[in-house]
Amino acid sequence: MNKEKPVVGFMAVGLEPYWGQFAGMREKCEHHHEIMKGKFAPELVQIEDAGIIDSEELARKAGENFAEKRVDIVFCQMLTYAASVYIAPVVRNLDVPVILLNVQYKKSLDYENVKGIGDWLGEGITCAGIPEATAVLKKLGRKYAIITGHMEGDQTVEKEMNLWCSAVRIKKILSTKNLGLFGRSYAGMMDLCVDETEIFKKFGTYIHHLDWQEIIQTGEEVEEERIVRRMEQMKDLFEVNDDISDEDLHYIAQTAEGCFELVERYSLSSCATHYEFDAPKEQRDLVAALNPAMTVLMTEGIAGAPEGDIKAALAMLILKETAGNAMTAELYSMDFNDDTCLIGHSGACDANISKEKAVLKMSGVLHGKKGKGYVAQFYPDPGPVTMLALTDGPDGNYRLVAAEGMGVKGPILELGDTNLRVKFPKPLRAFVNEWSIEGPTHHGVLAKGLHIKALRCIAAVLDIELKIITEETVE
Repeated sequence: MNKEKPVVGFMAVGLEPYWGQFAGMREKCEHHHEIMKGKFAPELVQIEDAGIIDSEELARKAGENFAEKRVDIVFCQMLTYAASVYIAPVVRNLDVPVILLNVQYKKSLDYENVKGIGDWLGEGITCAGIPEATAVLKKLGRKYAIITGHMEGDQTVEKEMNLWCSAVRIKKILSTKNLGLFGRSYAGMMDLCVDETEIFKKFGTYIHHLDWQEIIQTGEEVEEERIVRRMEQMKDLFEVNDDISDEDLHYIAQTAEGCFELVERYSLSSCATHYEFDAPKEQRDLVAALNPAMTVLMTEGIAGAPEGDIKAALAMLILKETAGNAMTAELYSMDFNDDTCLIGHSGACDANISKEKAVLKMSGVLHGKKGKGYVAQFYPDPGPVTMLALTDGPDGNYRLVAAEGMGVKGPILELGDTNLRVKFPKPLRAFVNEWSIEGPTHHGVLAKGLHIKALRCIAAVLDIELKIITEETVE
C-alpha cells in the first residue's frame, strides 16, 4: 500500500577539454549515460536527470534544480576522469546520500584495439576521479558510497543501485506517513516506552493515538460489497475452522475494512495495537477480531506490531519493505539439542511469510491479556532469514540490531502462534547473549531472505547505527 517514489537526482560528469580533443567522445559518453539511466527501476523511483555536467556553472544549476525538486538521493555517474568542481557545487546544499557510479562501459579494455588516448578515456577510466570525488565529499561532510562494476551484464551494479533506491524509499515512507497507535503500550513493559517527539525528529513519523470506538464506527460505515470481497480474500489466506461462522468472518472482514479506512484517513504506514481491559461487548468483539484483521493489513503492506510496540512497528515497516514479508519475532525458547532458537509471537502475522494457509480458530485464552480472540498460526518455510530490532539507548539515539540465520525443520509450538526454529552462525548460547546484551527490546522482526546488505544502506540513509550480531553470511 506504500507507493511513495523517491526522487533520484541523476547526473554524470566528464572533463570538458576532452570533448574538443577526442572526436566522438562526448557522444559516446551520452550513450553510456542513457544506458545507466535505464538501469533504474521505474517502479521504485522518479528520475530527475541533470545530464552531463562538465562545468562549474552547470554544476551550480544542477544543484539548484535538485534542491527545487527535493531529490532524496544523488547518483553521480563517472563517465571518465572529471574534476571535483563538477560535483561539489551540486551537493553543497543537499543533505542527501551521494552514490558515485564507478561503472565503466566494458568489462575489460580491448587492449589490441586501443589505438589512442581517446579510446582509453572513453571506455575504461571511470575510477580515475573516484578518490578525488570522495576526498571532496568527505570534506563537505556528505554521506556517500561507491558502486563499482561494468555496464555489460553486471547484475551486481543494478542490485546495489536498487538497494539504495529502496533505502531512500523507506526513509520517504517513514518521513511522510504516520503510525497508528490503537490502545497503548503494554503497561509495565518499560522497554517499549518511546519519546514520540524524538521519533518524529529522527524518522518524521507522527504517532496518531486512535480510539477503539473509531474502528467500530468506521467498520459499520463500510459498504457491504467491500466486506464481502474481503471475506473472499480471507478464505484464501486462512483455513477457517468449523467453530467460526460466516457471521464471525463477516465481522472480522468488517473490522479489517474499518482499519483500512483509518489507514487512508490518517495516512498510516504502520500500526501498533494493545488492549488489556474488561470492555463492553462491542469492544470485546472488536479486540477478538484484531489478530486476523491486522493480518490482512500486514499482508497488504501495513506493518503491525503487538502490545503497542512502536519501535517494533517501525522495524517491521523497514524489514517488510525490504523483504516483502515480515513477522513479529521474540526469542521463545532455546533447544540445546540441535543449537536452535525458537522464534515467533502471538497475534497478527504477515501471510507472505508462509506458503501454507493459517488455520483460523477461536482461542478461549490470549495469554497476557483479558478475554478470548481469534488466532491464526502461519508456517514459515525453512531457509535463510534476517532478524531485526529497533532500539534506543541512554543517549536517546536510535539504532538497528540485525542478524542473519537459517530457518530449519523441526518441531515447533502448535499453540496458535507463528513460530520457527532458527539456527544462527554463532552457537546458540553466544547468539542469545550477544543479541540480548544490545538491549534490542523484546520484540524484533523476522523475514525470509538475507538482508543485512540492504540494512547497511538503510542505516546509512537514516543516519543511525547498525549493530550486526552475525557478521558471517549464511549460505
